[in-house]
Amino acid sequence: MSIRNPFECFTWKSDIFSCDSNDIDTFYERLAEQVSRLGLQERKLGQTGDYPINFYQSPAQKAGQPSILISAGFHGEESAGPWGLLYFLNELEPELFQQLNISLLPLANPTGFKKGHRFNNSGENPNRGYFVENGRGKVDETSSNEGKILIEHTQLLQAASKNGILTCHEDVLQKNTYIYSFEANQTPGKFSRALRDTLGQYFPIAEDGLIDDCPIEDGIIFNHFDTSFEAFLVRLGASVGVCSETPALQSFDRRVMANAAIMQRFVELTLEKK
Repeated sequence: MSIRNPFECFTWKSDIFSCDSNDIDTFYERLAEQVSRLGLQERKLGQTGDYPINFYQSPAQKAGQPSILISAGFHGEESAGPWGLLYFLNELEPELFQQLNISLLPLANPTGFKKGHRFNNSGENPNRGYFVENGRGKVDETSSNEGKILIEHTQLLQAASKNGILTCHEDVLQKNTYIYSFEANQTPGKFSRALRDTLGQYFPIAEDGLIDDCPIEDGIIFNHFDTSFEAFLVRLGASVGVCSETPALQSFDRRVMANAAIMQRFVELTLEKK
């Protein structure tokens, strides 16, 4: 089995954004434009290296509406997730906030993103080390700097993801796409299948077998609880969860569009359940 090297650097050119995939200054500039246009609330959760970990929410979160969290950029070489979130925001109309509370964690690992490698600048994996004890977030020696910051804000994240968590990843070893999903079912339901099929419009779906030692069937690794961010939030009560995996051996801009599309479908599926 091929192994990912956490410090191998991956960068691509984006024609959509006219920059390199690890151009963090352009990313933050474009993000700031959308935050301003949409009137999003910005909250700095902490600092990693030279960069903040910022969290955004739609204005005036309403108690009677579903609340979902979309996150990206936990691994620095998986850069189509953050850019896909930007593409999604470019298409978003503020009227949506009358129906849905949206929270965003656009770039969880900025130091890795800037370098184009998987781990943060301290050699830690920002998508491991999320533990729950007595209904609260807990860190251990495997928790990264970013993870510790996020776990400090467990209550905020728990409320933000009450009706679902989508986190967008990529697989640098793959030409095919797949998802990890979480539902309160024995088998994947409409939610999981619909999100898999959204990615399937852009790339071939992974064959049955094992990926990272996890059994995959019909492009879905189902209810696999590890110490990842998404599994953490499902343990804390998120009604559904998905981790999308776009194939980094395919075109970068196509991956950007696929990430934006799964975010849009996630929103639609949440509204359908209202």
